[in-house]
Amino acid sequence: YWGGSSATWHKQTSPTSPHTLSNIYNTVTVDLRGWGQSTGPADSGASSKDYSITPMASDIVSMLSHLQSTTSLLDNGVILVGHSMGAKVTLATLSKLSDNQLSLVKGLVLVAPAPPTPLVLPAEMSEQQRKAYDNEGSVRWTVENVLSSVQNISGYDMELVVKDSLAGSTLARDGWILHGMQEDITSALDEVSTRLESRKVKVGVLAGADDIVENKDRVEKEVAGALTKRGFEVQFEVLGGVKHLIPLESPESVARAIRSIVE
Repeated sequence: YWGGSSATWHKQTSPTSPHTLSNIYNTVTVDLRGWGQSTGPADSGASSKDYSITPMASDIVSMLSHLQSTTSLLDNGVILVGHSMGAKVTLATLSKLSDNQLSLVKGLVLVAPAPPTPLVLPAEMSEQQRKAYDNEGSVRWTVENVLSSVQNISGYDMELVVKDSLAGSTLARDGWILHGMQEDITSALDEVSTRLESRKVKVGVLAGADDIVENKDRVEKEVAGALTKRGFEVQFEVLGGVKHLIPLESPESVARAIRSIVE
């Protein structure tokens, strides 16, 4: 998500987590460009537009191509999982996959997903969002009042979120606000739907009942509804007492959604 990293998924990937998936499935987590340990493009002339949805989706395809050519990790197929901004990246990735790679996709899990349609914030709200990760105090306030039902996360989770949010590059922060939110990838989904023909791809869509970042009604209409119209087999679930940080607040729900695609 905008502010997170591969570490956001530690409850799904850590071997000591009661909700780990890594003891059952091959799992790969990604630091999207400019977040976590990713420095982003090496080009000194890069702009915030280079940190938008389409470039990030291209990164995912490059990673999958590398894994496919060098390992056996993908031999049994792939489930793509994305959270918030990362869920929009997941949807954009589909259209960039080769036919062979697309045939490997068994399903998607979209967690508190940003819709494929554009969202243009008023200038004042956009500026407020840009300041959300200015310092440790602003990050903590955002987590406690906007992103999570704080009783659902641990002290470790809080420190992790603070660290990740402060570590993001300026270009990565601006990339989502100035460009990623406003990208319209619906035509790409139309193209994917045509390529899939009659093949039903399962999609689990999770929304927090109390999420004020990606409201459950909007997620149901603009994500679950849009994918259903395009022939995807969608299971939509609203999680009670949960806000936006579902991988941390309700890790069992993410695990359940992934298993439902495999089973």
